Amino acid sequence: MITASDKRWIVPAIGAMLVWGFWAFLPKIALNTLQPHSIIFYESLGNFCVSLPVLFYLRFRLQFQAKIVALVGMSSALTALAILAYFIALHNGPVAVVVTMTAMYPVLCLVLARIFLKEKLNRTQFAAIAMSVVALLLLVWPA
Repeated sequence: MITASDKRWIVPAIGAMLVWGFWAFLPKIALNTLQPHSIIFYESLGNFCVSLPVLFYLRFRLQFQAKIVALVGMSSALTALAILAYFIALHNGPVAVVVTMTAMYPVLCLVLARIFLKEKLNRTQFAAIAMSVVALLLLVWPA
């Protein structure tokens, strides 16, 4: 079991943040030439190309539990829909606002974790959620 004092997650989390920063920005350049629906196809193709080496690394021995695979499939479909919505928003809006607004999704995750997983949040964390909601409103409010 991973504890809060275990810091092995920090480097991969920073790596993910950096990669997602580029992932969030690069489609804006592509959207100058291609439509969002074309871009999501190529994005999915890229995901498939990454999946193949993983499959070979695992020597085709994937774990399988029907309910969990269905849950992951639903998660994947939601990811594709979210990415398509993100690309459409990015196509029509400023990259700085769209990226910042869509990056607020962890707030929803915190609320869902609290409701369904009974994870505890302290006052500081509740204050952070409230401030991020206010920040989101300020971000999208017309000047």
